[in-house]
Formats: sequence, structure tokens, C-alpha cells
Amino acid sequence: MKQMKRIKSKFYYPLLIIQCSFILFSCQQEDEDQVPKIVYSADIYETREYKVERHPPVVRNGFGMDIFHLGNSSADTLYLDVDLPPWHPNNPGATGSEVYITDPETGERQLFEYDLLFYNEFAYVHQATGDYSNTGYPVIFMYTDPNNAAKSVKAARVGQGIACFEAFTADSIDKYKSNLKSDPLVDLPALRTELHTASVEGSILMREDAEALYSTLVIGHSFRPNIGGVFDLPDVSDEAQIDLQPVYLVQTREGLFAKFMVKRFKGVGVDTQRLTLTWKALDSD
Repeated sequence: MKQMKRIKSKFYYPLLIIQCSFILFSCQQEDEDQVPKIVYSADIYETREYKVERHPPVVRNGFGMDIFHLGNSSADTLYLDVDLPPWHPNNPGATGSEVYITDPETGERQLFEYDLLFYNEFAYVHQATGDYSNTGYPVIFMYTDPNNAAKSVKAARVGQGIACFEAFTADSIDKYKSNLKSDPLVDLPALRTELHTASVEGSILMREDAEALYSTLVIGHSFRPNIGGVFDLPDVSDEAQIDLQPVYLVQTREGLFAKFMVKRFKGVGVDTQRLTLTWKALDSD
């Protein structure tokens, strides 16, 4: 019996060490496989409000919004001027839908991962005289990933007016999750027409094309009164806009949530050519 005990002891302890080592290795492997959760600073959840130039000669290329922006939160919005997406007139031959920015201090090229992009296309109308007149055609695109639909930004309309915006909380998200939709991938250069007239020279987008195209977008031109919007501007005062504009639940590239609305399409005084937009990131954990 004593010999049997010795034999058992001889093999038992190495076996126990091997088992413990396997358990430790398995736990370590699981930790390595898990993607660490990003922890955002408290100020990411503060309400943001910006006044954006919407006059095409002033801002030709757009204004990007990165809702859950890491690092300096003041860089969550950006007027775009370099390395634009393929549907921008300054970069008609590009591929993909990335936007890059250059760090002013280091000169380093960095990817700006916008969720929403305000853009003001020049759209042209054929006049009775035979020539064309242009008008700005403002629109909001959501980021659409050309290779992975799961990474595209999505949105759903949840109501109208500033009261709706303020009342919407993280507890409201589940009710609208099933309504979330992404924008189709837009190829604006393919829709442009070559015009050579007394007042127009080059490639432009016709207004009739713009209206049909932007109607397919989730946010699109829904904030623009008279065309695409939910009200006509002459019918309401400047102040009343904030009680009529649509409110959206937005799911960002990271899969996180925010509420968003354009409070004013048209400002007053020095802000006449600016729209006011606002959003608030929602802590849904």
C-alpha cells in the first residue's frame, strides 16, 4: 500500500502543475483575444452645438462630425479641405470614403473618422432663357463603409422639435433600434453633367438629380425647409424652427448612440447663412 501511495504521489503533483498551467494559459489567451473597452471622458456626453456655414462659396467641401471623438473633444468637428471623399468636386477621382486631416503642429496625416458630414452641393436649375442658375443644396450624409455595412453609421427619426430632443434619453434607445438605417453609398461624380454655357463651365449636379438622390438618405435634406424638409420656412418664424425640425437617433461607427438635430436651418443677423446643429452622446451602458 505504501508503494502505491508513493507511485500516486510521484505522478499527481506534476499533473496538477500541468492542469494549473493550462488554466492560467487559457485565461491569459482569453484576455488577449478580448478587445479592450474604450473609456470616454465625461465631457464627451455634454451637449454640443455648432453654427455651420452653409453658403457654398464660403464652405465648398463640407463639415465633418465625429461624435465619440477620442482625445481633444474640441476636434470632434472639422471643416474639410483636404483629401476629400470621392463625391466631393475637389477630389472627383478618389476612391473609398475616408477623410484625412493634417496635424498643424506635426504635419502628420491622420484619418478623421466622421459620423455625419454636412455638405452643400451647387445644384443648377434650367431657366426659361436657356441658361442655368445655381443654388446651394445642403445635405447631411452619414458615413457609409464601402466594404462592411456593419461599420456604417445608422439613424432613425424619433420625433420633432427641441422638446423631443431634450426629452430623449438613453432609456429611449431600445424603442427605435429596429428603425435604424444606413445611407446608400453615394457616387456624386456619376450624377454630374458637363455644362458649357455663358454662366456655367464644368461639371455640375442638376437640381432634379439632387432632390431624388437626397430623398434616399436617412437625414439627407430633411432639415431643409421648402425642399425635403418637414415645413416651409415662410410659414414659420425664425424662432419656431426649433420646434419643428426633426430629431434623430444616431448609431456611430463605434456602435454607440447619440441624439442629433439641426435646430435652425436659417439663422438671424450675422448667422443668416449658418445652420445650427446640436447633438448629445448617450451613455447606453
